Amino acid sequence: MNNGNKDRNRHSETMIFRPGELSAQAHQKQAVLTVIRGNRADLGHNKPIGQEILVGRARECGLVLADMMVSSRHARITRQADGRYGLEDLGSTNGTRVNGQPLAGAWNLGEGDKIYLGESVLRFSMVDAMDLGYHDELSQLARVDPLTGLDTKRCFDDALAIALQHALYQRQPLSVLMMDMDGIKPINDTHGHLFGEHAIAQTGRLIARVLGEQGRACRFGGDEFTAMLPGFDKAAAVQVAEEIRRLLQEAGLEKNGIPLQPTISIGVASCPEDGDTLLALVDAADRALYRSKRAGKNRVSV
Repeated sequence: MNNGNKDRNRHSETMIFRPGELSAQAHQKQAVLTVIRGNRADLGHNKPIGQEILVGRARECGLVLADMMVSSRHARITRQADGRYGLEDLGSTNGTRVNGQPLAGAWNLGEGDKIYLGESVLRFSMVDAMDLGYHDELSQLARVDPLTGLDTKRCFDDALAIALQHALYQRQPLSVLMMDMDGIKPINDTHGHLFGEHAIAQTGRLIARVLGEQGRACRFGGDEFTAMLPGFDKAAAVQVAEEIRRLLQEAGLEKNGIPLQPTISIGVASCPEDGDTLLALVDAADRALYRSKRAGKNRVSV
């Protein structure tokens, strides 16, 4: 579910062209899909097409949409021998439209064509690397927390709502982790807020490494994080939480040679065991987090 991590890594550095390098490479056009309407978790996302791309809800698709009205493998776009790009529907439940018209057979896409899938709209365009870099930077500002590289809260909340819908529809578990770092205030008070920010940033990156492609996370407060694990029941989620807790404790974080020793308290809740609504899940995980805090911090509670 964590395709966003790959995109963050790919676009983590701003594309820079030196004056002598503003050549054919910088201006070479490539085909791109941009999500201009649909679920907020998808809005603004740009995806280069290459030779072929699948669009749908399945994880193996090149462009994964959170829209529940989109089929698992909804449509395919393929670069043809003449350089044009052909669109075809893959037998989707709700069909595909181009510029508002139902798609019948294959369609050769043109600049600015709008592709309607479920409640989402994609725009097909040919852009150069400079334009793509510009739009990616705007997308990153809206989707990625600059300190930790994790999702922004808005992006995460939208993705969590969709993940819960999927879990209920597929009758699969989904777990939520609420996390609060221990010891940040003493670090700030003793060494300054830059040291505290360093500890928070490194913790966010540690959480992302542990989750990998299994889930996704966001920072929703100064030193607070939340994560979701689709397909994980409570026992499996507790194992992930324990790994995060243990690795942070053993990380030996430091800045400018000064050791920092933050830890983290974590609460775990799961659907359907602790409820089948966002409010119930988050509340249950929050209450479990407070149990960890009251029990002495640096622990995982359910």
